[in-house]
Amino acid sequence: MSTIDDWPRRVAAEAAQHPNSNCVRDDWDISLVLSARWVMPLRAHFTYWTDDPYAAQLDFCLDTRNSVRWTFARELLTTGMLRPAGYGDVRVWPTDDGTRVCMCLESHQGEALFEIPIFPLSEWLERTYQLVPLSQEHRYLNLETQVEHLL
Repeated sequence: MSTIDDWPRRVAAEAAQHPNSNCVRDDWDISLVLSARWVMPLRAHFTYWTDDPYAAQLDFCLDTRNSVRWTFARELLTTGMLRPAGYGDVRVWPTDDGTRVCMCLESHQGEALFEIPIFPLSEWLERTYQLVPLSQEHRYLNLETQVEHLL
């Protein structure tokens, strides 16, 4: 795990791991929903690499020492802005008023519910689709790079 202070170094290190890839990166505040009445703001970092065209990354810090990364399908976020999407570990759905997207992340350690403002999310997704259009992801997939990451 990295710390919130490590973020600039982590970004540089990741760029070195994706030498032939373009990146869409942005950060904004999301909310961790603790109960119907309690919400905690978190700074979230959204990242998309063209050499891993199906995946989106979400990094956030629950405290000042440790960040958490979740990787999931970019299409899940897109679909979740319109209607409930996802099964299992990551589920996404729009709020009734259409201003936010809810995201439930589940692991063996527990479950967390986040609310993400729809405007910056939709802008970020639009920028990812400008780089890699919908249904064209297979043209950008670099299997050699993916195998190298596994080794």
